[in-house]
Amino acid sequence: MTLVELLVVIAIIGTLVALILPAVSSIRESSRRTACKSNLKQIGVAVQVYMDRKSRGKFPDAAVVPSEELTFWAPDRPVKPSIAASLAPFTENNREVFRCPSDSLYFVRPPEKQAEIRARLEKIPTAERPKEYETASYEGTSYEYPARRLANKTRQEALSYRGNIGASTKLWVLYEFEAFHAPFSLVPSSGGETDFNDPDPARSSPAEGARNFLYFDGHVENL
Repeated sequence: MTLVELLVVIAIIGTLVALILPAVSSIRESSRRTACKSNLKQIGVAVQVYMDRKSRGKFPDAAVVPSEELTFWAPDRPVKPSIAASLAPFTENNREVFRCPSDSLYFVRPPEKQAEIRARLEKIPTAERPKEYETASYEGTSYEYPARRLANKTRQEALSYRGNIGASTKLWVLYEFEAFHAPFSLVPSSGGETDFNDPDPARSSPAEGARNFLYFDGHVENL
């Protein structure tokens, strides 16, 4: 084989690799997205069982973002548990159910963020510190819980909100903190659904696109 022929073969191999790698990456991400959906469906069942057996039909009073609770703490305002801790008895205490396989930022925070969180935690009296984080890292979940919209509300109150009568197929229960699965929106935003869910204006609105959303009827969509 001449040098020219060798270079041609190398170029062809390089081209084939360049074509194959994105496909392999896409397949892996599709698998992670499917696993994430499966987790959310399990959590959806846990929410229903929690409301039926523990809270007399009310949604959990849990943290939106667990680490932010450390900032809100006051002697008359205890730290709220994470949604993972609230639902733990109904997910077989398996915290991994709350981890999206594509999440590399939230379930276990980066070291610099962990240091910041520990500094906030140390300002809280030992007796008031969340017990769940003695063995777990912040956030310990990949999913944001819209507590402002749901916490301590009954099913009827959540579905009949500010004069809007909504369906369980439209009510968000959990959604990913960020667009873990892709950095762009795949479909146009649905203004009506967003209005009904009334996301906290103090927080960035959960963009519809490349995130998994768990709805109250138990189905999951990647929007």
